[in-house]
Amino acid sequence: MAEPDSFAGLGQALARLRERAGFSTQTQASEALKIDKGQLSRWENESPRPTLENLGRVLVGYGATVSDLAVALGDVSILTTAADRGATYQELIKSLAESIRRVEQRQDETERRLERLEKI
Repeated sequence: MAEPDSFAGLGQALARLRERAGFSTQTQASEALKIDKGQLSRWENESPRPTLENLGRVLVGYGATVSDLAVALGDVSILTTAADRGATYQELIKSLAESIRRVEQRQDETERRLERLEKI
């Protein structure tokens, strides 16, 4: 049986985060983030999805965290799938916290890269 796609709806979640950040259009966001509007549009349509580095760049530009993304996704399938395998909630929380820390560390690295690029 196939695992549920935890990132289903990523495009809609990115659009919600964009609007929450005050960018009512993709054009406004693309200009502020210095990302091609067409690319941003494709990510919001999930064709294709952004790479982890680009996802981090977008989150930084929107002033959002990985936790904000998880809320915007509104997907708890990771929890229910792991619970179905017999994991305790403490194990689930620990696992999710470790995953979030790893992704946020990559987000911090992306922020530093962006800062260096902006200085060029």
